[in-house]
Amino acid sequence: MNIEFTARHFHAPDKLRIYTENEVQKLKRYFNRIIQCQVVLSHENNQYTTEINLSIPKRKINVKDTTDNVTKSIDRAVSKMAGRISKFKERRNGI
Repeated sequence: MNIEFTARHFHAPDKLRIYTENEVQKLKRYFNRIIQCQVVLSHENNQYTTEINLSIPKRKINVKDTTDNVTKSIDRAVSKMAGRISKFKERRNGI
């Protein structure tokens, strides 16, 4: 899986970048055919927004989450993405 990381309106330390990449790698447990993942972290008005754009064969899945804590925002966005992937797999398999 190719991971693109972007931080908008603030400088993301390397620890945060590594943390984000490790959390996003966990999505491979739910679907192993992920082609690309774009993670965009932005900081505006004391709020951190995490946006994850996932490319899988024939589909793109997007989630967005905003909180006042950057790691909490990342965790919640990854959790939402896991749910979306599960729904996609259920619909695809006709369950």
